[in-house]
Amino acid sequence: MVGKKIWLVNQYAMPPKYEHRFQTLKRAQYLTELGHKVTIIAGSFLHNTNKNLITGRDSYIETYHDGIRFIHIKTNSYNSNGLKRILSLFIFPIRFLRLYKKFGKPDVICQLATVPFGNPIYFIAKRLKVKFIVDVVDLWPESFLTMGLISKKNPFLKLAYLSEKWLYERADKLVFSMEGGKDYITDKGWDIDSGGPINLENVYYINNGVDLEEFDRFKCEYVFDDPDLQNDKNFNVIYMGSIRLANNIKKLVEAAEVLRDFHQIKFLIYGDGEDRQSLEHYCKEKELDNVIFKQRWVESKYVPFILSHSSLNILNYLPNPIFRFGGSQSKSFQYMASAKPILCNLTMGYCPITKNSIGIAREFKNAHEYSEAILHFVNLSQVDYAKICKKSRMLAENYDYKHLTGIFNSLL
Repeated sequence: MVGKKIWLVNQYAMPPKYEHRFQTLKRAQYLTELGHKVTIIAGSFLHNTNKNLITGRDSYIETYHDGIRFIHIKTNSYNSNGLKRILSLFIFPIRFLRLYKKFGKPDVICQLATVPFGNPIYFIAKRLKVKFIVDVVDLWPESFLTMGLISKKNPFLKLAYLSEKWLYERADKLVFSMEGGKDYITDKGWDIDSGGPINLENVYYINNGVDLEEFDRFKCEYVFDDPDLQNDKNFNVIYMGSIRLANNIKKLVEAAEVLRDFHQIKFLIYGDGEDRQSLEHYCKEKELDNVIFKQRWVESKYVPFILSHSSLNILNYLPNPIFRFGGSQSKSFQYMASAKPILCNLTMGYCPITKNSIGIAREFKNAHEYSEAILHFVNLSQVDYAKICKKSRMLAENYDYKHLTGIFNSLL
């Protein structure tokens, strides 16, 4: 096979030493192994950090990491989701349009959708007459609507949907990271059978994933020194991720409160967000010594060790109808790789937890129901618990980045 020149366009992609959202990087890595020449095109400001890779007058920089070419286009820095971040979303595609001729000519452009800001990137593919793939990892503006952040009557919402549809119909291939992507298109009436412009035969599903080879290697090489993790007498319930409104961690803490007299059950919470401080105060006020807030940020190389010492991994969210289209939470695949059961407080469409019996995924009416679900795993026999663990790890193989990249490669 003759390798192709592929541009993976993701404003938020980072060099490997900083990256914690791995899909673009891992896709580039395994496409390179398949013989393609891959360029990752991103902004210069590293999201959720204070680091900008370009502080001088350069309009872009070009570097190589592990044989992968990175081009970082100068974008402004910001420290919140305010106007400066919105400005950066405009700046990136505008400067890309001005600079793309300097980067050579690809055979394929795969753009991570950032509707509506990134839509002009389509015109680069059109001018170069190359295949244009759109990668959808967030359903926007749908997520804003379902979270109550915008009214159905808001005229901006109609414009946002028109912008989303405009981008999707111009893609040669449309790839959703949630399994119900086709359902979303038909719900909106954008498919050909509904009178819309989108051919469902060009709509695909490739979820986020995990690099199993790397996961297993890191688990052994990078030991995280923590007596709570390494106490074999504990039943460790681990949550890892953001601690914000959408994550609804208060519900998990309330379940822990119900289980406060089960001294072997420890709730270990890793992560940060605007709700962390109030939750720590709540636990102190209630004297919940079974809830332990751990590091606000953990280097990704230590995550496999931490999760491999869990007894039960937690996915926790506010109820949201958007989950009817499925989920694409990166940590869920790390949870599977750790070979431990998963407990999720949501009923999701296309739910791999339910379909493959690797845990429980449903909404809980109250803290007592949530706590009973946790106790279900505590009280499992060793044989039944081991069966779930084995199935969880086997399922992770379906989401190995090497396997997923093979699927993506078939679309090129």
